Amino acid sequence: MAKIKVELKERSYDIIIGCDNLAELGGLVRDEQWGRDVFIITDPLINDLYGDTVRKGFKTKPKTFEIPRGERYKNLRVAEKLYDDLARVGAHRDSLIIALGGGVIGDLAGFVAATYMRGINYIQVPTTLLAQVDAAIGGKTGVNHPKAKNLIGAFYQPKAVFIDVGTIATLPARELRTGLAEVIKYGVIEDADFFKFLEANAHHLNTKAFENEDTKRAALKLWQTIVTESAKIKAKIVEKDEKEAGLRMILNFGHTVGHAIESLTRYRAYNHGEAVAIGMTAAAMIASGLKLLSADDVKRLKELLDKLGLPTEIKDLPLKKILSPLELDKKVIGGKVNFVLPEKLGKVVIKDDVSLTLVKQVLKEIGAK
Repeated sequence: MAKIKVELKERSYDIIIGCDNLAELGGLVRDEQWGRDVFIITDPLINDLYGDTVRKGFKTKPKTFEIPRGERYKNLRVAEKLYDDLARVGAHRDSLIIALGGGVIGDLAGFVAATYMRGINYIQVPTTLLAQVDAAIGGKTGVNHPKAKNLIGAFYQPKAVFIDVGTIATLPARELRTGLAEVIKYGVIEDADFFKFLEANAHHLNTKAFENEDTKRAALKLWQTIVTESAKIKAKIVEKDEKEAGLRMILNFGHTVGHAIESLTRYRAYNHGEAVAIGMTAAAMIASGLKLLSADDVKRLKELLDKLGLPTEIKDLPLKKILSPLELDKKVIGGKVNFVLPEKLGKVVIKDDVSLTLVKQVLKEIGAK
């Protein structure tokens, strides 16, 4: 089992990474005394898969609240229902919320924890690759608004991030790929050796190894390495810039265009990782157009995305509509869109002087109408 410390003074916490360790969560909560009453927020599928395993670890069975699956349910209306549920069962400031699920559950449950009674403790227990390597780490919580993704939210750190990589084995192939987009991002922004590692192991990064028990255990060891390395990179960046005032903005590589695509398609046509993959492709091509990134590095990024089954082109989206959400993007400062652009694999810069002409040109090259 690996343990990574996120050093944030009084808000510091551990990222605990193991395999088939969900049943140990109750003992950890008991030992750390993080909450008198425990409430699980999850969705029906995750509750069926892992709810009983988590609950068995507690002497007093936690009350569980289910919300429907899907990004479109990450909104204020669902948050309000959870406030009602918590108030109805008597949740207080000394209660603890467990966010058991993927990024939608983590964002929503974290937002509810941050705002219910001005803030109560919560733990992230991410069950998707995307949440394990990104969404659960760093304290970003929030809900979507029709105008933009995550428009309403707060920075609110959990008491811990508790990861069981064994949950990856139950993910559909598309869900696994969406997490890989964020994994690739870490190689581009911070660690060229990690990017090479992903290139070398690309043929193993799929669901085939989970089809029988003989190959599953070896596959999970590889995934545990990938999750651990990704978490280390994310933790290091969050430590230096908790609230995205500077350095942490590099984590938005691929997200400027990616979030615009998600918002435009109402979070349905493309999942988060697919949109980010397209966004990373666009950012790399913009960087190449500015003579920041070599054509060879653009090619390597595209080839890795292709090998892993992630899109690098937009299908049937109008250029004007893609550009519109950029105006509300949180990466807009002083009226200019901040693009995170790679200078080489393993290093990025933040640029706020990218011409709209170049952005339009690149978007057209990748399929915008």
